Amino acid sequence: MDDFRLKEFLNNLEEGLRQEARELFKPETFERDQYIFIDQDEATHLYLVEEGTIEANIVHGDGKLYILNFLHSGNVFGEGALYDEGVYSYSAVAREDSRVWRVSWDDLQWLAERDALFALFLIRLVVRKLDQAYYKDRCIAGEKVERRIACVLLNMADEIGISDKCGLVIDTPLTNRDIAGLVGSTEETVSRIMSRLKKEEIMAADGKYLVVKDKESLRAYFNGI
Repeated sequence: MDDFRLKEFLNNLEEGLRQEARELFKPETFERDQYIFIDQDEATHLYLVEEGTIEANIVHGDGKLYILNFLHSGNVFGEGALYDEGVYSYSAVAREDSRVWRVSWDDLQWLAERDALFALFLIRLVVRKLDQAYYKDRCIAGEKVERRIACVLLNMADEIGISDKCGLVIDTPLTNRDIAGLVGSTEETVSRIMSRLKKEEIMAADGKYLVVKDKESLRAYFNGI
């Protein structure tokens, strides 16, 4: 199993600890639509994505699925493992065949006790994810659905957009259902708005992927609503 992302992660440890730490991280593979853990499961492991895409979601009381985020290569998830007797606050499911590394709470604690800078790195990881969550909440709270969709698309283009001759390809398959889950709307409403963005040549589709053809126009669309 390739371990580029794991090596990147372990580079935050003292060099003398890295080889020993490498043995604490266990590889796992998940097929598309396979759940890694469920909301409110006991949080026993932190996970690092080596390859693939993981969806973090919750199901509301009315049964509606809400997508919190997509995790890509190099991202961590399962932060509940970073505090004692924690539970996972969301479910994690493979969006596509994925490869991850898992490390137990006990082993993480052991590493953090031996390297104060690594402990600080873990804290920064969690704070960064909290900041991203707050940004998304600010982005969609109380806003019109058109503005929410534009905000999410801009954010994903910044995070995982890949430039090509057509524009910025959002590097994960994204359906109208997915966008509806991300912004808390209906698939029909998202379909209508996405059709408008494509008609105005702000967005386009490339197979299963969305392309931001004109980022400045998308930002102007966001600011103009």
